[in-house]
Amino acid sequence: MPRVLSIQSHVVSGYVGNRAATFPMQYLGLDVDVINTVQLSNHTGYDTLRGKSFESSHILELFEGLEANGLDSYDFLLSGYMGNADNIKAVAHIAKRLSAKNPKFFFLLDTVLGDHGKMYVSEDLIELYRNELCPLANLVTPNQFEAELISGIKINTIKDAIDACNYFHNMGVDNVIISSSTLTDDADYLPASHNPADKMLHLIGSQFDRASKTTKAFRISSPCLPGYYTGAGDLLCALTISNISSLPSFSNTPLPFGSLKEVCEQSLASQFTVIHNTMLNQKKSGIPSPAGLNQSQMSSALVKSFELQLIQSRASLANPEIKYRAHDIL
Repeated sequence: MPRVLSIQSHVVSGYVGNRAATFPMQYLGLDVDVINTVQLSNHTGYDTLRGKSFESSHILELFEGLEANGLDSYDFLLSGYMGNADNIKAVAHIAKRLSAKNPKFFFLLDTVLGDHGKMYVSEDLIELYRNELCPLANLVTPNQFEAELISGIKINTIKDAIDACNYFHNMGVDNVIISSSTLTDDADYLPASHNPADKMLHLIGSQFDRASKTTKAFRISSPCLPGYYTGAGDLLCALTISNISSLPSFSNTPLPFGSLKEVCEQSLASQFTVIHNTMLNQKKSGIPSPAGLNQSQMSSALVKSFELQLIQSRASLANPEIKYRAHDIL
């Protein structure tokens, strides 16, 4: 059974960070250990919260305990919200230790910096992600805003997204997934039957083949569902690791490009179903959800109505209906 060490945030109630990632990975057959970078009563979208952030010494102390007892044989490392610079350095240390112990070790790095034009953390973390963690990762999964922050490339078109992915490849990252993006050249590659009034989100995947020194890329386009879905990115990362772990070829070869596309199709399908079910549940709540709100304008009751319907959607984690397919763009 593949083993995962997941280092990211934790909330007592709700589904973000480790709370959004642990159950899907366990449900899909992975043995998951967690280290929390923060432990809060709820995520920051609510009116108030209680809890604390952990220092890097706490994270390293926990890992040292794992090492001392021979419990550090992991196939995967998943890292999410770090919160501060020292935690990034601690995860870099852990990634190097795990990689040295397991030649097939796979590090999925979710570069949690912000979303929708707003940073969650200090700007000094951008450079640390560039210099400390990205060069160690097998796969990075920034959203559009995070990809722009790290690469310095404003993403408006497919070409911009490819350029941003190449920035990560040039840092040594073989696989890149820009998890969600809105693009201005939709009409150039969506079907003629598509209604331009329907907003679309695009997952952009890219892979650099070290043997041939070539890059391939694809997109998966899906409808943008109205609402506020905190933890959706954390869920997608957990599903991605789970689906990579189930590949027959994973244990003895680099991740094939075709497999990366299949993994993204399946992971996005599961995530989309969870978000769709969450949207339907929110509508049943009867709490008005006007378009254009940001989380600072939302009541705790409205935020709660948008908590991911993760457990209720568990069947779709393993057997999602794949409606949105990958299309090569490079």
